[in-house]
Amino acid sequence: MAMVLSIFVSRIGELLFDLGKEDVEMLCGVPGEIKKLQNKLHMISKVLVDAERRRINDGAIDDWLKQLKDFMYDADDILDLCRIEANKCSEGSSSTSSSVRFSFPFLSWIRKPPVAHEIGTKIRELNLKLEEIWKWRSEFNLQISSPDKQEVTSQKSHKTSPVGEIDIVGSEIEEHTQSLVDSLIKDDRRRNILIFAIVGAGGIGKTTLAKRIYNDRRIVEGFSVNKWVCVSQDFDDINLLKDILDGDKNDRAGDQSKSSLEPKVETSLRDKKLFLVLDDVWSAKVWCDLLCNTLKSCAVGSRILVTTRNEQIAKQMRAVNTHHVNKLSLEDSWLLLCKKVVLTGEEGEIQHLKDIGMEIVKKCDGLPLAIKAIAGLLCTKEMTRSAWNRVLGSTAWSTSGLPEEVRGALYLSYEDLPSYLKQCFMYCSLCPEDHQIWMGAITRLWIAEGFVRAEGSLTMEEIAEDYYRELIMRNLLQPYNRWSCKMHDLLHCLGRYLAQDESSIVRKVHDVGSSNELMKLRRVFLRDNETTEIPDVFVKQESLRTLMWPRSLMSEAQMDVVCNKLSRLRVLDMSCSIFQRLPHSLGNLIHLRYLDISDTNISVIPETIENLRNLQFLDIRQCGYLSRLPNGIVNLHNLRSLRVDFTQVVGMPAGLGRLQNLQTLHGFMLQSNRAEGWCTIEELRSLSCLTDLSIEKLECISSGSEARAAELGNKPKLRTLRLQCTRDLQPSDDQMRRIEEVFEELHPPPSLEELQIDNYYGREFPKWMAVTPSSASILFPNLRKLVLHICRYCERLPPCGLLPNLEDLEIVDAASVIDVGPEFLVGTSSTSSGGGGGGGGRAAVDTSKYAFPRLKSLNIWNMRNWQEWHWDKTTQAMPCLKHLYLINCPKLMSLPEGLLLHATSLTTLIIQIASSLTAIENLLSLKELCVLSNRNLKKVSNLPALTTLQVEYCPKLKVMENLQSLKRMNLINDDMKSLPSYLPKRVQRSTKKRKSVRVSHLEKLEIQCSTELIRKICQRASPEWPTIQDIQVVHVYSKDRSVHALYNKSPFSFTTNFNDTTTIGSSGMPSSSSGIAF
Repeated sequence: MAMVLSIFVSRIGELLFDLGKEDVEMLCGVPGEIKKLQNKLHMISKVLVDAERRRINDGAIDDWLKQLKDFMYDADDILDLCRIEANKCSEGSSSTSSSVRFSFPFLSWIRKPPVAHEIGTKIRELNLKLEEIWKWRSEFNLQISSPDKQEVTSQKSHKTSPVGEIDIVGSEIEEHTQSLVDSLIKDDRRRNILIFAIVGAGGIGKTTLAKRIYNDRRIVEGFSVNKWVCVSQDFDDINLLKDILDGDKNDRAGDQSKSSLEPKVETSLRDKKLFLVLDDVWSAKVWCDLLCNTLKSCAVGSRILVTTRNEQIAKQMRAVNTHHVNKLSLEDSWLLLCKKVVLTGEEGEIQHLKDIGMEIVKKCDGLPLAIKAIAGLLCTKEMTRSAWNRVLGSTAWSTSGLPEEVRGALYLSYEDLPSYLKQCFMYCSLCPEDHQIWMGAITRLWIAEGFVRAEGSLTMEEIAEDYYRELIMRNLLQPYNRWSCKMHDLLHCLGRYLAQDESSIVRKVHDVGSSNELMKLRRVFLRDNETTEIPDVFVKQESLRTLMWPRSLMSEAQMDVVCNKLSRLRVLDMSCSIFQRLPHSLGNLIHLRYLDISDTNISVIPETIENLRNLQFLDIRQCGYLSRLPNGIVNLHNLRSLRVDFTQVVGMPAGLGRLQNLQTLHGFMLQSNRAEGWCTIEELRSLSCLTDLSIEKLECISSGSEARAAELGNKPKLRTLRLQCTRDLQPSDDQMRRIEEVFEELHPPPSLEELQIDNYYGREFPKWMAVTPSSASILFPNLRKLVLHICRYCERLPPCGLLPNLEDLEIVDAASVIDVGPEFLVGTSSTSSGGGGGGGGRAAVDTSKYAFPRLKSLNIWNMRNWQEWHWDKTTQAMPCLKHLYLINCPKLMSLPEGLLLHATSLTTLIIQIASSLTAIENLLSLKELCVLSNRNLKKVSNLPALTTLQVEYCPKLKVMENLQSLKRMNLINDDMKSLPSYLPKRVQRSTKKRKSVRVSHLEKLEIQCSTELIRKICQRASPEWPTIQDIQVVHVYSKDRSVHALYNKSPFSFTTNFNDTTTIGSSGMPSSSSGIAF
């Protein structure tokens, strides 16, 4: 049941309580009726936990709950109408906005006799209906229990598992990975494309194994095109072809037919060596009827890896190799449970519970997904024998009436959830299978649906994010990256089953049959990108509360039908659709909380949007034809998020400061023309709840005093701030001074976590960025990310090295910076007012501090005049730095000594267009190095941990030494006619003493070069062979990859499509008995 009734009943009870406080009963002529409703709901709430647990196996209880649920939806709509009308009447009499919580002035409305009579009638009808439902419950002998309280586990005592963690136990999976990779890359020319299959039960780890294979370096490097596509049970031909093509999925007008996509896929992959994973295949038709002919033009050696539960499917697809995934042993099951229960890695903490734990994992039947789900449940329990025994003895293990694959551990993990998480979990299953679920989007939807209640000082957004993290901690959602997750197909199946009576995913409109007509659908996700009309069954029922139809082809006329007929909608997502206008009937959707029309072609939003007084989230990002917002938007007092960035909107309507519940405001556009009633920056003063703010066209502010009126520093919850001027302005000296004054007054609060400054044209950064040793911990103690983007006139970088929690720093196009000094790292003992770039007298540096103590990533781009980076060996800094990117810094002459000595965690370095740099050396921790278009680079040396090196267009590079760990090298130079001299030739054995460097052999060398060099490599007795013959794998390509030569040392193979020479054979290979030196 998608709406968990215990939470729903509680929410309606709060509404009725507010009604009771206003003496509505007497004014409506229904004395005692509201109190009676409250009492009945209170009694019903005591038996709901038992009823919801028993509905799976008891059809009568299930029917009773459906009746109660219908009543609750009707009551919610009626009370919502009450609040809407009351708020309308109260407007103008109060200077403050309505609260999003349930306290509202009914008296001003119901003193009107017709209105009082109407609400009295509806309350009386609700009571009669609830009385009948209450009487029916006596037949079921339901047990009384207390509803669970809202209490987020992850907030108290547990941490979420790290994103990207691979849940692997035992040695078999590594052996199977390597064995399958060996088979996949083996030279086998039976057909251009060979199919391999991984077969096993749901949740057994097929996808985990396939991911390990897909990410194996030999697979990554051995194929020119690598793709992963989730097929799923109800796959769609068009979407699957688009996934393979990697085309623009938001291209709504074109590429909507199979006949137009198939030739595009074929052309894009012709003569390319493809590795394609088809995950979760349920029918051989995906190959036999769709992809077989489309992919036939791929190059010899292409492979398809299929995961499926059915071995017959693998046979029908003519798989040449089928690998069966076995269940985990009992001991490995216990090890996995330990790993997931004890997130600290101290498995010894639960060894005293092993006997109970072994009995629990027996019930999981060796399925990793089931074990992880149960581990997520146990994470929330005390580490005691009694707590674990209660889990072992739960009746949910044996609940029948469920699909077989989700019984036992998966259902128990769901059943153990508190009610507020049950409905959030089920709501995630409204997304299509394998859909990437973004944390920001799903939490906003939970709030819009009424699943989240603010508690204490935390906002609803913060509470919703805690819900999200707890579902991940419980292993019911799988982290995909830092900001998103996915749902395993079996857990998705469980969620869909539990929500089937009121929500549906519709792939094709014609699939909506008579079975759907018999139930009241409340939530629908439409995947049909071909039909242009809303299904009649939805229109006739008028019960729909959520409609998600991204990439719809629906016209404005059909949108008018939606707005007129589906008046109960709470959520409407029409993002990426083709319609150009919203109908005036949009104002009929008075219950709407969430409206997403982002990335559409709309040019006008009707003023009737003013009627949507319940709207909390409005997303109109990337509407490239929209130039103006309706004035009525300033009356949407419940709005929590307004996103207007990447549109053509020229200004914000005056009065925006009334939206005092705003948490997110993206694209706040300033306007220099004050005569037309545009919003000024002063209106930000009253928006004290903001957590995420971006302001554009800051050059429109006339003075520092005007900027000061925004009072950014008085927004205690502001976490993310973006300050932006218009790009490519040509400022005068006066304009430069004025923008410095403006930014000086836009001082953010200490709560800030992310700051981005774009297109700033002052000569000095604001003083509040000049963090000194005495103030660093006071100004921005929480700042984690700082982006300075196009600050072309600043001559010094801000001294932000003492920011205690800064993890990510990005500096782009600071064209006036000539040298970066030690003040960038540790500040100065006194702040200098001058910003001259000539280096005239630096202030004393405090070397007692550790600079950038938590910085992990440093990106510096387009610093075209930067010459020197001063960082001496006495200044300790950047101990956690892992990734350094220096792009288009043509005058930078060298890397600083301090970087070489103190950045001891640095593993990745990319340097591109650093034309003055001559050497890269002495970075002892570096593992990956990429040097591109560095025309004066001569030497790369003493990088003992380096395993991967890419060299592209570095013509003067001659010395490469002390790279003893190097395994993989990629050389790119389309004009290369011979192998570079730094690649050593084979050293013949000699009795003479020879000075050589001890390094390991390269495992993989890939070269992109001229066809002349490919010709040499293909010739018998080529002078290039002594250089490459002892490298395990050598791949050589022309610029467009149309010509190639592929060499494998052991087992020997040499293949090429260069047809103008005598290719080499094994008998022509030089002897491999002697060694090779670097």
